[in-house]
Amino acid sequence: MKYAKLKTRHDDLEQEVLNALREEIEKSKEVSDHMDTKVLNVNVFDYEELAIINGELTFMDDNGHHYGIYSECSLEDLIDILSKI
Repeated sequence: MKYAKLKTRHDDLEQEVLNALREEIEKSKEVSDHMDTKVLNVNVFDYEELAIINGELTFMDDNGHHYGIYSECSLEDLIDILSKI
């Protein structure tokens, strides 16, 4: 159990990143091309928008299809999104 703190630190960082993404979306002035909701415009894999849909962080592609936050992204990719704001 000497490495249990690593899991705790990882979980804390993950929650901090997810909360920061939510905050950035909520204060965004950008609106989705596919639905009436605020988004962050992103360029991650084939995703163009990041929104909060049904309470969940959700990527959308150029056709408006929805993808879960971790469908292809790692925590590092999510941090990169924040770094570009």
